[in-house]
Amino acid sequence: MNNVDIDVDGTPFSVLMDRAVKLKSSQLSSQRSKWDSYPSFYQNTVFPREEAVDEARGLDFNDRLASATRLKDEGNSSFRDGNLDEALVKYESALAVFRYLVNINPSWKNEGIKDDFISEVSYQCKDDEESDKLNKFLVKCYNNIALVSNKRRDFQLALQACDCAIAVDKRCDKSYFLRAQARIAPLSSGSVEQELALADLQTSVKMNDQNKEARKLLHSLRDEIKSQRVRDKQSFSGLFDRGEVYDNKDLQEEKETRQKSKVKEAIESNHRDIILGKQLAQMYDERGMEIEKVRVEQSLQREIRAHDEYTDLNNVNFREPTEKMVQDAKSMGVDLSDPQTAEMLEQMQKARMSGTSLNDIDAVVLEKNPNNIVSRFARFIKSRRQTNFATVRGLFLICFVAFVVNRIVSTLDLPHFTLQ
Repeated sequence: MNNVDIDVDGTPFSVLMDRAVKLKSSQLSSQRSKWDSYPSFYQNTVFPREEAVDEARGLDFNDRLASATRLKDEGNSSFRDGNLDEALVKYESALAVFRYLVNINPSWKNEGIKDDFISEVSYQCKDDEESDKLNKFLVKCYNNIALVSNKRRDFQLALQACDCAIAVDKRCDKSYFLRAQARIAPLSSGSVEQELALADLQTSVKMNDQNKEARKLLHSLRDEIKSQRVRDKQSFSGLFDRGEVYDNKDLQEEKETRQKSKVKEAIESNHRDIILGKQLAQMYDERGMEIEKVRVEQSLQREIRAHDEYTDLNNVNFREPTEKMVQDAKSMGVDLSDPQTAEMLEQMQKARMSGTSLNDIDAVVLEKNPNNIVSRFARFIKSRRQTNFATVRGLFLICFVAFVVNRIVSTLDLPHFTLQ
């Protein structure tokens, strides 16, 4: 009888086994959070797939480096032959000669991998000369892993490899270049990834202005960002200034509902953009890129102010004006203490919020009452709304950029990069 045919208290055996596996996995995940955070090229060092790795670990530094270099060179040959998986194994093995993980639990196959039994081993250099040679070698291996991973479209692994390379050498232009590729190549990448990639490419070119591939990708990315902003502006610039007149009440209500929904969506997405903007500013700060940091922070403050202003747009109450509103109105010859004045302003406010342009409001109001005081009402409405709506237009453009997928970079082949 097959296991799937066995019932235990009415429950199929296969279902019980599935539940047991899930329970075991859940228990183990809490005991190996550190292990799970390691990149796969580091995890794989626990189980070296090249005999030369164990042999090399017992050698002195120069012989160990020579053995690791042979593994790296074999990876380069596999890469040129188009065998990306084999190349990746060779690069991982080359790294494992100097940096690797050890599982000290002999029963791990039955008990699973746990953080308590995993130890990290790194070769301890005797002097600055050894340290310099080792760091250069490690960066080459990390960069080659990133290159292979980009080719295999494993962009997350490429990012991890680049981060490791930059942690060893913050001035390696090729690491920033490869990381920029990994950021913008996925189909899911958007404006945030573009900004991060732009920062990486600027750093790469700053470190080495002779890096032609980095300069080419930098110019291409700048053009794409600029073109996307133009397209967004053309698509959404009229969002708040439509001048159509709807005689049908249902159509008008539908228009108002649709517009409010778009505004709500923009405000909610603005929260996410603000968070990502703070992360970008922090990255610039860590790299010492003060000018870029200030530029991002200034834009961030404008977005925060725009968000705060617009969330209060519907809360302006002409029946209970603030002292500042009273003074502003008085300077324009408008008396907010007059109930009829407040009613007129509310009507104009409602028309403006429904999407009617300010010029249309003036025309309608003046047609009904050509008295000069009415035109003052219109000017006061403008003073209370014009700045806010101009700010919100900018907010809308910024928010929509965050949701537009890069249409050009994702279709391009990754630029050629020389193995090291």
